Amino acid sequence: MLPVAPFSHAPPALSLFSVRASLQGLRSASPPLSPGRPLKALLGASATALLVLVPGRRLRKLRRRVSEDGSRHPTGATSGWTKEGCEVCSQGPGYIWEWGPGVQVHFDRLAPTGGTAGSGSQDFAVVMVHGFGAESGYFDQQLKAVAAAGGTAYAMDLFGQGGSWPTDDPAPNGGSPGGSPVEGGAGDEEWGWGNSLDPRFAGSHGAGLAFGEPAWLEQLTAFVQNVVTEGRVYLLGNSLGGYLAAKVSARGVLGNRVSGLILANATPFWGWFDEGGLAPWDGHLPAPWWVRPIASTWFKSLRSNIGSMLGLVYARAGDLAVQGRLDALAGRISDAAAHPMGAAAFASILFAPRQSPSFGDALDQVAANGLPVLLLYGDDDPWVVPFWAQRAAGRVREVGEYYGLSPAGHCPHHEAPDAFNEVLVSWLRRREADPDAPEVLQVGTVVECRSETSGQGDLIRMERRL
Repeated sequence: MLPVAPFSHAPPALSLFSVRASLQGLRSASPPLSPGRPLKALLGASATALLVLVPGRRLRKLRRRVSEDGSRHPTGATSGWTKEGCEVCSQGPGYIWEWGPGVQVHFDRLAPTGGTAGSGSQDFAVVMVHGFGAESGYFDQQLKAVAAAGGTAYAMDLFGQGGSWPTDDPAPNGGSPGGSPVEGGAGDEEWGWGNSLDPRFAGSHGAGLAFGEPAWLEQLTAFVQNVVTEGRVYLLGNSLGGYLAAKVSARGVLGNRVSGLILANATPFWGWFDEGGLAPWDGHLPAPWWVRPIASTWFKSLRSNIGSMLGLVYARAGDLAVQGRLDALAGRISDAAAHPMGAAAFASILFAPRQSPSFGDALDQVAANGLPVLLLYGDDDPWVVPFWAQRAAGRVREVGEYYGLSPAGHCPHHEAPDAFNEVLVSWLRRREADPDAPEVLQVGTVVECRSETSGQGDLIRMERRL
């Protein structure tokens, strides 16, 4: 893949593509934000909440995760950077951040490899948050693009996914009767099913140890506060990651450090229970006795379908390059979900309560605060269908830009990285180095281009709608 031009250069103007069709003209100054088919949209987005923490193969230890090119992280991800509370990951490239007692968070970091115009213009970062069940490795192309553009790129594994796990069993003595391993467990043993919490974990997150939305919002906020050293921060989230990034941006806890929000097929809702409602459990360990058989059975039933489920939400799963990335991602998800804490984390996530504000209210607040928003959505997503992208765009009309990519599904940054990065870098360039820089596309403009990383050279249709 060709590197993205740094900000100090002229705008790349789709330089990563062989343009197959010229501009088809301005259609309208106002994007078509029609309601679409809300019932289908609701059912499609509901699937996001059901296909959670897809478990993987039986592995006692996490294998070193490798991408299709043989290295799980971009070259240079651990080149000399130090930060209190962080250390180089002993299991491979990347870093480990000690979020709290016994709680480790894995993340990737890539320092700037390109330059931007203007004094101090490299003092910005993009923090990337993955979708549910995924991990930081599927942002590999965005990490490189942001670094080449002069920014510092971070991608963090959410707690209970990827490489972010407790260091020890937080609720021990939960073995099956007689001390034998639980049939159908993710590995030779399962953590988290004991009837008392290890005191080391009691203070990690206030009321105790939990996974799910409340913990993830705290994690993302604390990560920016304690790990990210750059002054200006852009939050980029795919699927669940976009949902979380929007809420953190709206809450205002990070003050003026958040300079922009980038959403890639953000899921519009998450979770089944309201905070303070009539939920039978709030996800904090230890779990009630009846949770284990339900969660373990569900966990086991999902475990063998990772590849097929991923293929359903990618529009070009048959493309050779896309298939290679999908296979690598499925393997990394399998490895991570085989952690002995996997089933208990799955249960905790299922019961964790929703947090305020709602996704829609968060976007309203972001717009009211004048925070720039970039929406980059795959049009062929069966979960977050275009209806949800149109609704989100309508809420941020005064501060947002909205681009639709096709063929591209639920993870456009991973399926069509060239097109995604072209728009991303142009948008960052206008935010950081040159506010008057030309835009990649004007509103209503459509272009078809050939992705250079596509094994079969499929055309990607890109349309700016807002």
